[in-house]
Amino acid sequence: MAVPWYEWRNVRNRLIVFGRAVQGISPYRVLIEPDRGRCPSGYCNFTRREIAANPGIFPMPPRDQYQLTKAILVHEAGHRRFTSPNKLSPLVHQVANILEDERIERQMCQEFAGVRWLVWKLSQALYHESQPINDSSDSPGEVVAYFLQLRWAKRIGQPVKGGLSPRNQDLWQKVEPLVYQAWEAETSELVDRNAVEIVRILGLKELEIPRWVKDILDRLGPAEGERAEADGAERASGKPIASELGDESGEEPKPFDGDVPPNDKREGKGHEAIEPQPYIELEERVMPLVQELIDELSWEEKPEQWEPVERGGRLSVREYLRDKNRPFLAEEDRGKAPATLALKVIVDHSTSLNHSSGGKTRMESIAEAVMTLHLVCLELRIPHEVLVTPQALKIAGLEAGERGKALIAGLVPALCGYEDMGLAIKTHAVPMAGYQQDIKLVLCLTDGACNDADLGKDVCLALRGKVEVIGVLLDPDDRTRGYVARMFGEDRLIACRSEELPHKLGNVLRAIRGV
Repeated sequence: MAVPWYEWRNVRNRLIVFGRAVQGISPYRVLIEPDRGRCPSGYCNFTRREIAANPGIFPMPPRDQYQLTKAILVHEAGHRRFTSPNKLSPLVHQVANILEDERIERQMCQEFAGVRWLVWKLSQALYHESQPINDSSDSPGEVVAYFLQLRWAKRIGQPVKGGLSPRNQDLWQKVEPLVYQAWEAETSELVDRNAVEIVRILGLKELEIPRWVKDILDRLGPAEGERAEADGAERASGKPIASELGDESGEEPKPFDGDVPPNDKREGKGHEAIEPQPYIELEERVMPLVQELIDELSWEEKPEQWEPVERGGRLSVREYLRDKNRPFLAEEDRGKAPATLALKVIVDHSTSLNHSSGGKTRMESIAEAVMTLHLVCLELRIPHEVLVTPQALKIAGLEAGERGKALIAGLVPALCGYEDMGLAIKTHAVPMAGYQQDIKLVLCLTDGACNDADLGKDVCLALRGKVEVIGVLLDPDDRTRGYVARMFGEDRLIACRSEELPHKLGNVLRAIRGV
């Protein structure tokens, strides 16, 4: 399965920034939560001070899902800004929620003209999901369904689907002024009072509200919890609120402001193809080691001048000498400019990487290790490439962006029992002899004997002193270790358990740096 659009970090960050912006001062935390068990649609929780939106609740193309997610964030931000939660009976709460939803959406459209097209798009989606009003039923629940659908119909300029029975038309005439008054109310308190009165006039019972009404109310999510004492709702700005937005609903900006990366492009062909996968969890899992390595390997710029402090402290010569633009070595360490590095990581892609060790497959350990190296190199601006054999695919590098991370997370063993590691070294390591960097390093990750060890041995020997080619053997036995050592050289072989791999490769970088 390809990466869902909302798993791309840049898109998620856009949504979070947007969700904070439309809240104004002191915004709640914004969550983009695709797990329906945690967030069926969206919610505003006053106690936890957070709003959330589920990006996948509408079965639409990614572009539309992105826009509707923004619309849900507008809706929930409206609750955060304008709703004062009160304790009501479940039935009154449902009616009040219908009225309050329209009130806060109007307030948001009034405060932020740029969100009107989003509210319009959300209204259109919910209008199309709503069911026709049953004109043959005298159930007062149909009146509730009527003014729920009415609010969307007015906004998008469509008629209410279906109609009310004669008895319900009479009931609607009695509650209509209360509905419109609630939509234009300055505070939630008036909405709640009108909801109580509407329930009384209709003689409404819980079971009389149509199922589709409850389902759609769930789409918009509840307002939960209680506000802290200092966290008050905002009042209307005093400007008149039009009962119908009409042409003021706003137009969708061009071009689309949330273009998502392609989520269906695979690297390679056939059974060996690698497709992007969600990477955020993997990235967060390796981040402690990544940060540790960055702290050790980077050099921060020396301050231009000493700065006095109120209290005494210790002088760290190491920190004083750091230069973040020249990682690994300090000029004072060798009396010359710091050594520069170019790195390539070649990953064996054979079926045997499905084998488990330490609670995870070898390929999972490789993905963690490669992601660690990739993130460190990105931070320190080290030229690097992540390559997969036998297809000779480049899946990540300095300019790969989020797609590189997603392809690393998508690493899976190919349906083949061999690997041409010797050919991969010849293809990718030999050209590095002409690179300008001081240190040219190739790390070859494998778990067994390759298909062309003689070729690999010849190439490794020819590159000595020009390019450092190091073999990294996972979960070795004596036979395999000896075989791989003959190809790379005993002094250029790292043998380790799969679960040790991320830290082992981190130590390679430490050794280059000399820490």
